[in-house]
Amino acid sequence: MKKKVLSVLLSFLLLLPAASMPAGAAGFFSDVPPTAWYASDILSLVDRGVLQGTGPGKFSPNAALSRGAFVTMLCKTMLTQSEIRQYDFQGPFSDIGRGHWSNPYVNWASEAGVVNGRGDGTFGPDDPVSRQDMAVMVTNLLKATGRKLPAVTAPAAFTDSRKISSYARDSVSKCQQAGVINGFTDGSFGPLLTASRAEAAAVYARFLNRWAAGRYDIIHKRVNGVAVRAVEFDPHDFAPSVALANGVVTGRESPASFVSRTGATIAVNAAFFMMDSYVPLGTMVSGGRVLIVDNQFAPDKSAFVIDGSGNASVQAFATRHTAILRRAGGEEDVAVENIVVNQKPSSTDSTRVIFTRDWGTSLGFSVSDAIVVGGSGAVIQVLHDTDTAIPADGFVLIQRIPPWTGESELFETAQPGDSLEILRTFEGASTQDIQVSVGLGPRIVKNGAVYGNSATYAAEGFKDPGITVYEARRSCIGVKKDGRVLLLTASANLSSLSKVMVAMGCQDAVNCDGGGSTNLYVDGQWLYGPQSRLLDQMLIFK
Repeated sequence: MKKKVLSVLLSFLLLLPAASMPAGAAGFFSDVPPTAWYASDILSLVDRGVLQGTGPGKFSPNAALSRGAFVTMLCKTMLTQSEIRQYDFQGPFSDIGRGHWSNPYVNWASEAGVVNGRGDGTFGPDDPVSRQDMAVMVTNLLKATGRKLPAVTAPAAFTDSRKISSYARDSVSKCQQAGVINGFTDGSFGPLLTASRAEAAAVYARFLNRWAAGRYDIIHKRVNGVAVRAVEFDPHDFAPSVALANGVVTGRESPASFVSRTGATIAVNAAFFMMDSYVPLGTMVSGGRVLIVDNQFAPDKSAFVIDGSGNASVQAFATRHTAILRRAGGEEDVAVENIVVNQKPSSTDSTRVIFTRDWGTSLGFSVSDAIVVGGSGAVIQVLHDTDTAIPADGFVLIQRIPPWTGESELFETAQPGDSLEILRTFEGASTQDIQVSVGLGPRIVKNGAVYGNSATYAAEGFKDPGITVYEARRSCIGVKKDGRVLLLTASANLSSLSKVMVAMGCQDAVNCDGGGSTNLYVDGQWLYGPQSRLLDQMLIFK
């Protein structure tokens, strides 16, 4: 009983503010000899503000460290004190009330997936932390942050390996190979042995010295009271694309299948789409190729854009296509404007449309006029009142019915041997070199400030209060001032989400499809999802 009271007291003292320590305490504890094997590790954590002494000039290196205290060390590494205060609520464990000193730290760790408790609804915050549970917690922190722990030594065959719990084996092995936690001289590991304050400090200091940042940072924290899960990265480090479900603009595919098929490192659901037809809403571009044009709410509709230099931005523009027929006989060229891409017109619609293999292998419906064009731009066939195949390296320009004005000269006079050139303009965009673009919306951050109201939402085509007003599970994309991209998911309304994105340093941000479409994947783990709803497309980074 006395040992447990002492452990609780030392754990509480661990949390005392640094101001309670005498001057110079960060560099000296009377009970930590400078030559001790753990001395540099302890002082390293004290200097980081992660660990403190147990009293004036004392550290108590041989005292047991509690589970709650070890979680506290991890939490203090990741969050500021103001961020930690947002976790002062009744959490999931029955043995940790709001008044318990470890409550906010354990709540963060639970929410971030760093700890799972004991399976019976308890956590045991005041119980000593075991060696194997330290290994589990630090490797869970790796996953929660997106960092790596390089192996520097061969796997060890511990004499008591069978005593390592099944849930801890991989973690112990990873920490051992990284030189973070070692066995004893007799060849054993001692998975259930209690970790002293000195041992815990050594393990965690080594871990922090050896973990390495990757191509992205995963973020689990609360911002303005909203729990967010996010990934941040430099878009220049990735190859971005828009992946179409089953390779066509009206396809449907599960989020898990998207990730498996494309080999994505990062994937997020993107544009809204019609649930009945799976037609995406908004223009999409991938690899510099226009997949679909939807100018219904252009140029107000916001899009996430990556240009040819790899720079990300949020822009609003209209996509214009003009077809120019150049006759083989030298007659005057004929032009047709306001052409869209891969949008099936109704049987009474005279809109001119370009169909590519992103639509499918054929149109799938009969049209009044069709010009089949090869990859070189040469007219291959001119067809009337029929369906037609779409060439793999070319396209088909159609009008389902002639326009009422009778302006059909291009379709009436085109012949095989002519050439058909397509001119494209992103009207209103800051660059014509758009490699990837997804029409999203509404925009929620502009020039580093909260943006949007009912009028701007409506201008982008959003009037449904389920999107514009109510709280829902959402995903969104932000671009920070330094050009880094932030993909985030949270349960919030647009107003709260915009404030979250500003607080996280976004210069511009735009909402994505949400609700049952919300999915965010990062390198082997789903920060949210995978959900059962089939998707039309996902934004992919490899």
